[in-house]
Amino acid sequence: MRRTVLLILACFIFTAVLTGCRDAHETDDLAHVLVVGIDRGISNKWRMTVQISTMKEGGGSKKQTTGGDGSGEMEEQDGYTTITIDAPSFYGGVSMINSILPRRLNFMHTKFLVVSEEIAKSGLAGEYLAPIARYREIRRNVRVLISKSPAKEFIKENKPFLGKTLSKSMELMVQEWTNTGFFPNITLDDFYDDIKSTYNQPIAILASVTDSSNFKEEGSYWGEAFKSEGDYVAGQLPRIGGNKIELFGTAVFDGDIMVGELNGDETRLMLMARGQFQRGFFTIPDPEISELIVPLDVRPARKPQIKVRLEGNKPVISLKIQLEGDLLAVQSRINYESKELKPMLETAFEKYVKEELDKLIEKCKGLKADVFRFGGTAARQFATIEDWEQYNWIVQFGKAEVKTEVEFTIRRTGAMLKSSPVITTKGKE
Repeated sequence: MRRTVLLILACFIFTAVLTGCRDAHETDDLAHVLVVGIDRGISNKWRMTVQISTMKEGGGSKKQTTGGDGSGEMEEQDGYTTITIDAPSFYGGVSMINSILPRRLNFMHTKFLVVSEEIAKSGLAGEYLAPIARYREIRRNVRVLISKSPAKEFIKENKPFLGKTLSKSMELMVQEWTNTGFFPNITLDDFYDDIKSTYNQPIAILASVTDSSNFKEEGSYWGEAFKSEGDYVAGQLPRIGGNKIELFGTAVFDGDIMVGELNGDETRLMLMARGQFQRGFFTIPDPEISELIVPLDVRPARKPQIKVRLEGNKPVISLKIQLEGDLLAVQSRINYESKELKPMLETAFEKYVKEELDKLIEKCKGLKADVFRFGGTAARQFATIEDWEQYNWIVQFGKAEVKTEVEFTIRRTGAMLKSSPVITTKGKE
């Protein structure tokens, strides 16, 4: 009986202790950080920028002068604000910002980690990335962006364009990689793990503030040739209007040091080899009339087939990519929908993808960066982890012989069954 009473008493005590909410916080007790940006500081080592939700309804734009000489401004617009501070470290910056806010910073809802290209090219793992990855409030699904413009300027221009919710705008914007393939979907978990990996080298999303000077208002019109829709990196798109930030291309790393970049087209080919490409519009020259174009809606038909064997220490890699897609338009009015001519278009696209893929592989071999994850397959040739690590795949990849094969099948031709010539008073054109 005594044991039963003690057991019941202990249960009541533990229940009272374990269900306490002394350390709980209401949603509006915290300042929720949406974006963290890191630049080199001038007054201190770090220049840290945070974009914070103010949890206010959109009411236009307000600017407040923070310096007596008018040299400083804090901008608040549509429920968010940004703060930039020079600090000795990430945690030092958090403490310094907390000292000037009525609410404590919270990073549980952070979407983007933006690092300037300058820092990325000098190495970011130990001093910059490790403390952020260690912080328990920052989730590992935060996207890693390498900004060609200062991170401070990128975050300043990060504003909702369609709708008023910034967090939803960022989430939907980064999801567009599934529809275009112009940038990869890289999280903090992916990036930090790949820095330590012996199988492949890390990559990150390339970002920038748009440069409106790329859009030419005057000048001679473009000639008969065309420039591919993916032949750009972030900050180079010839456009005006819309959001002022761009996610376009891939930053390539050797360990924690950025050593190169891939444009949008190269990024899509890389994603095909990694088995991560989902969909994209491609424009190729017409096989019969090269000055005209044929756009295609392309998807993967199967996962890529990768085989690796060793000839001595030299790796020999076989890569087979199988794609399918839809015909979107035929400017030449040639009947590529027919059984006789459809193979001509399929062969033309296969040739295009193979040639560009071979160029990309040679480029990455020159950078000694296996961004295709061939190392995961190559490791099966070794009996132990020690043998694999001694082989040093990261170095050996630069000596690899890579054989590629591409298959493409047109599944549908849209709502038009046949392309026919245009009839004018002069006859058929």
